[in-house]
Amino acid sequence: MIFMSAIYNVDDFKKWTKAFSDNEPKRIQAGLTVENIFRDMNNPNRIKVLMSVESMVAAEEYIELVTASRNPDDPDEISPSEVEFWEVYY
Repeated sequence: MIFMSAIYNVDDFKKWTKAFSDNEPKRIQAGLTVENIFRDMNNPNRIKVLMSVESMVAAEEYIELVTASRNPDDPDEISPSEVEFWEVYY
């Protein structure tokens, strides 16, 4: 199984949560399933989302799509600042 972690640095967690929830159909279409959402204990506006991945190609296309439409002036942006892919080892 493959997982993807995405880090978001946001200004307003509640607004980001709504924007992230509104984007759910696109994630589902890309075969991404949210497993957990973590908030940094020292910085609650830094969020890490762990998602399971059905297709690397579809996941990479999704990341390209949300990154290409990224608006750096929008603090509620749903585009991650960092993305990593992981395979289960143990």
